[in-house]
Amino acid sequence: MTQSDVTASTGGSETATPTRSSRAERNAAAAADLDRSRGGFAANPASAVQLAEIEEVDPSTIFQRDGAGFPDWLSANLDRLAKELGVSGLREVGRFTADLLAQTDRGRRVAIMSHLEPSDHLHLGQMITFAAGLDVSAVVWIATRIGEEHRAVLDWLNQHGDDDVRFFGIELRLLRIGDSQPGASFHVEARPNDWQKVIKQRQRVGSPLNTRMREF
Repeated sequence: MTQSDVTASTGGSETATPTRSSRAERNAAAAADLDRSRGGFAANPASAVQLAEIEEVDPSTIFQRDGAGFPDWLSANLDRLAKELGVSGLREVGRFTADLLAQTDRGRRVAIMSHLEPSDHLHLGQMITFAAGLDVSAVVWIATRIGEEHRAVLDWLNQHGDDDVRFFGIELRLLRIGDSQPGASFHVEARPNDWQKVIKQRQRVGSPLNTRMREF
């Protein structure tokens, strides 16, 4: 082997080495950038998921203080109320004062009394008057809050009253998420004692119902 051969061999080696080093440096730099990006994401996880605040809205800011306008909205959204009550559909068939008279798919009449304030004795008396003066299968009382004493009266009426008339106490809540339009939700606070059994029984196709458990 001559000196020139050694020199040529060494020179070739020296030429290849920087190429491998440059590739390794580039890989290391890319890995460092990836680690930095991961570290930045982990340091601020809240930037990936943001949840808006849920705010409860006073119904009087949407509807008038006396509830004017609410029956119209409710008439167009009776399917939502029917879902909460567990009945087979509701549609408006008439009105009395500022309230609705509805009917289920099975022809049962339901009186709906809306009172967009906390429950009180005056409206409790009106609800009972509606039950006595109208040929209805149920009376639904909608308020922003059903007080404990009024819930107790509704429970007593469902327990000791005629099985032909049922009483429901519903709380209406308006909720807004961020800057969105408020949405309405119904919460059943008082219902007939056996109503849950009625709903479960109704879901079993062909299952008979006794007198107390018959559906609307």
